[in-house]
Amino acid sequence: MAIDALALERELMALRELASAKLADDPIPAGKEAELRLQADIEKYDLKGEIADLETKGYAVIPPEKAAPMELFDRIRSAILRIAEADEREWRPGLGKTVQHLLPQDPVFEEVLTSPVPLTLVTYMLGWRAKISQTTGLVKDTRTPPLTIHADHSYKFPTPWPLTAQYCNLNWITGDYTRENGAVCVWPGSHRWGQNVPPEFQQAHDHPDLEVLEVPKGSVIAWHGSLWHGALPRTSEGQRVTLVMPFVRDHVQAQELYWASVTPEMIERNPARFCTLVGLTSRTPWISADFPIAPTAGAPNGSQWE
Repeated sequence: MAIDALALERELMALRELASAKLADDPIPAGKEAELRLQADIEKYDLKGEIADLETKGYAVIPPEKAAPMELFDRIRSAILRIAEADEREWRPGLGKTVQHLLPQDPVFEEVLTSPVPLTLVTYMLGWRAKISQTTGLVKDTRTPPLTIHADHSYKFPTPWPLTAQYCNLNWITGDYTRENGAVCVWPGSHRWGQNVPPEFQQAHDHPDLEVLEVPKGSVIAWHGSLWHGALPRTSEGQRVTLVMPFVRDHVQAQELYWASVTPEMIERNPARFCTLVGLTSRTPWISADFPIAPTAGAPNGSQWE
């Protein structure tokens, strides 16, 4: 079936107009203002320790109640399990039951996307114009083998990767992470190496340099896109339910096209930055240089693209 490109362009432009109006009242900061606002948020949410961990280890754990209210994690879990039950896709090796493009399927994921504390770490790694790349739910049980050790930058960017992240990840933990429950494992400091995981280490889940992140329900784990990581198999009964939310810099194509599923109602009920997070202020697709996007705060000549 042929795609009506003109209709899609018109729909996207209408959404961009709504985004422009929203951002006119609350522009995305740029330049010195962007730096000052980020520093103020780091202070406000007491994230200096997490920032230090991102720099030295390549990952950080935001503890329960600091990341977001515990009841939000319960709603995340319920939504993922409900959507997964109706999904007909098969279980995937290392990932379990995977449900994707969750953002438009339940308003709870909009609330998660705009949660200020985890989003501050995303801003630190990717800047104020960061975009959501995926909203994926993972449901694992004892049928799920280990997840291969890998880096998220792999197969997306040529090596050697820069120290500056192009991609970062947030994992929302809806049940206690232990070895038996199939916790994530990471290789601290590997984000500085800028390279793919060699084949001999891809199944090295018992390597002494690998750290198993045993963290309680209500935590959010954030990591740099170059960090080597994987997951242990779940050996205990029950299900490990995780919300995986990778983000990319503005110039990078997101893995899921949110501008194609965002509605005017979603724009209306969310803060202005939601429009940038879902890609409505990106140059691509279908945009010309004279499109009237709202100006970026502090940008020279009022340019939205600075």
